[in-house]
Amino acid sequence: MKFKSLFLIAAFVLFSCGSNKNLTDRAALVKESSKRVLKNHYKNTFDEATLKAALKVNFKKGNDSKNFSVSLRMQKDETIWMSGSIFGFPVLKALITPNRVSYYIKPLKTYYEGDFTSLQALLGTDLNFSMLQNMLVGDAIVPLKSKDFVSRIDQQAHLLTLKKENSLAKLFFWIHPLHYKIEKQKIESLRKKGALSISYKNYKKIKDTHLPSQIDIRAEDEKNKAHLRVQYKSVSVGKKLSFPYKIPSGYKKIL
Repeated sequence: MKFKSLFLIAAFVLFSCGSNKNLTDRAALVKESSKRVLKNHYKNTFDEATLKAALKVNFKKGNDSKNFSVSLRMQKDETIWMSGSIFGFPVLKALITPNRVSYYIKPLKTYYEGDFTSLQALLGTDLNFSMLQNMLVGDAIVPLKSKDFVSRIDQQAHLLTLKKENSLAKLFFWIHPLHYKIEKQKIESLRKKGALSISYKNYKKIKDTHLPSQIDIRAEDEKNKAHLRVQYKSVSVGKKLSFPYKIPSGYKKIL
């Protein structure tokens, strides 16, 4: 009985040491199955009804570089609203829904209404509402199924890669071992010979969710490279929001 009890205690200790349940130090990270990693990731995805934030945004494409202050409002799965200014002067306002993209540029007196084609052209990569929403809150930008991925430790994070080669794209997801949000996600398009890479820094807990303090988005294809850096300056979640938007009269539509 003594030996049996000692064996059970030893087994319990070994099992506990091999589990990330109470992990507080990334140096103690141990490998987990893709099923466990993704279960925890989806358990910790952004689940607040709304998000309101003040952002500092830097956009670079080719030799063009711009800095904006952006007010962001989001109704989960329904609406993304942005109002951008430079040195306090309003320059752009946008309203994005799952089926529609609309924005107007005040200095040029122009506006756009249509699908995601214009945003795809701007970043040089495929994009839809769900991808944009998840990109802003540190969640996987495409749906992930554990049966399709293998997990290993890389850069003190859980790295998920496809089990089988895909003729269309290569997928990489580095997931934080403590709160299981995305630290970096990368999609390499083999068909279009381009890549979209998104890195997240300094997650902070706000109510029951974690949000990044900084997002670096890099998109490139055979012709263009674009870099978008987003810094969260202030954040609130779960509050009732309004989304005021009206294209001014006399503006010319961008075709």
